[in-house]
Formats: sequence, C-alpha cells, structure tokens
Amino acid sequence: MSKRLLACAMLLMSTNLHAANEAQDDTFKLAPTMTISVDYVPASNDMYGITLAPYHYDRDYSDWGYYIGYARSKDETFEVEEPGEAFTRETLWRFGLSYSLTRHFSVYGGASVYIAELHSTTNIMPLCTDCKPVWEKDDDKNWGGEVGLRYITDMGLMIGAGYNTATESAVISIGFAM
Repeated sequence: MSKRLLACAMLLMSTNLHAANEAQDDTFKLAPTMTISVDYVPASNDMYGITLAPYHYDRDYSDWGYYIGYARSKDETFEVEEPGEAFTRETLWRFGLSYSLTRHFSVYGGASVYIAELHSTTNIMPLCTDCKPVWEKDDDKNWGGEVGLRYITDMGLMIGAGYNTATESAVISIGFAM
C-alpha cells in the first residue's frame, strides 16, 4: 500500500513540475526580445554587417518576429589605365519574418537585394588646378531570398546560419538577445 501511495505521489509531483516547466516556456515565449547580431557573408568579396531581429510584442503573435540586416564589403580597388581610378563595393540588404519553433530554435526567411557597384573615373582629367575627376557609378542589383535557423541559449547568446540566393552563399550570424 505504501509503495502505491509513494508512486502516486511521485506521479502527481512530476505532472506538476512538467506543468510548471511548460508555464515557464510560455512566459519566455511571450516576453518580447530583441536580437542584435554581427553577420559574415562569404560572397565574392567578404561582407560584414549587422542584423536587428525583434520578436513580436503582441501576446497573440509572440512566436513571430521580423528582421532587417545590412552587410557591406570593403572597397576593393583595381588597376585601370592612368590617370583613371576604379573600385568595387558590394552591399546586401536583408529583411523578412522569423518564427519560433521552440524556446531556443527559430527559423527565418525573407527577401534580399545584393548590389554590386563599380565606381570609376572617365580617364579624362580637367585642365584646372582645383578640378577633381568625374566619377561614374555602375551598379547591378540582384534580388533573391534567404532561409535560415537561429539558436538562442539561456544566457542570451544567439547563433544563426542561413543561405542567401542573391549572393549564392551562406549568412553566418552571432549576437545577443535582450
């Protein structure tokens, strides 16, 4: 009899602990959070950037969030015929929605635009003392999409990885959730 009573008490206690654990998960999911991350995009020129990803502040849609990201490469100069100058620059804008699968994992997806710019001079120098060369800009915009997965630890560290079709490369993120 005492064994059965003990087993019933343990079963009842474990059910209460499980319910309390689920209640904590719901409280965490309902709490609005904001993640700020540093991104690395290994495109034709390595790009570094930042992403802001708030999770929704409405309790009815607490699993949903959105994000916006910006990444840019260094200006890379290349040789052209004297007295000309030229450099390239790559920029990536990302925006979309995210959805929390569990307390720690979320998926994200959205649109992105990859801009490859070529800045060059006309090779014609004006014959005056204070004149500067005329710069021309040629840019190529490539629209695409991206999908990825984010993991947030209990301490607030966020690690993300995804694939971007505009750059045809990965997007790797590390940051903090607040």
